[in-house]
Amino acid sequence: MLATERLLEIETSFSESVARIVPMELDGETLRLVLYLKDGTNLRVTELWAVSVLEWYSYYWLTPANELKVGWDNAPHHTRLETYPHHKHVGRKENLQPSSETRLEEVMKIVLSDI
Repeated sequence: MLATERLLEIETSFSESVARIVPMELDGETLRLVLYLKDGTNLRVTELWAVSVLEWYSYYWLTPANELKVGWDNAPHHTRLETYPHHKHVGRKENLQPSSETRLEEVMKIVLSDI
């Protein structure tokens, strides 16, 4: 999926729920953006697509002071977790937990239910 197509999907899905969407990088199938939420928090989004398959993702939800609330990603470095490579960092990088949320849409359900 092209980054521009994905940005359009995200805008269509979440424009009502966020205060502002700021694209940082739209390069072929690589997308980086920041979703500024209405409660002052923000979600840093990075996705790398290979045609229609999401190969790599990183969703980091930060407080208004840019401190970590929860960060989801699939970097293949935490092999001991049962959901490897999918995992999340809760409150701090060292607090690793398994994660079944592997798409922005799933992450946003959690984020939006908390704000």
